Amino acid sequence: MESNLVTVSEVLTGIQAAIRQAGGQVDLAKALGVSQQAVSLWLRRGYVPPRHIVQIETLYGVPRARLIDPKIANLLAPPGDGL
Repeated sequence: MESNLVTVSEVLTGIQAAIRQAGGQVDLAKALGVSQQAVSLWLRRGYVPPRHIVQIETLYGVPRARLIDPKIANLLAPPGDGL
């Protein structure tokens, strides 16, 4: 019997996963030295500014590929990668 269960990490965007791992927007903001409003903006956009990606990946284990602006990721993907 096949399982159609989806894990939470597969459903959340990268920024949503980072917020959850940090314990909330305020905690993530404090860890990164930014305002809660900045984190809220990232959440609405669905991606994180490049200067914070490596720090989030290091602190919370969220892969940088899930945090980057999809437009940039598509530009960096090898041809035929289908991102």
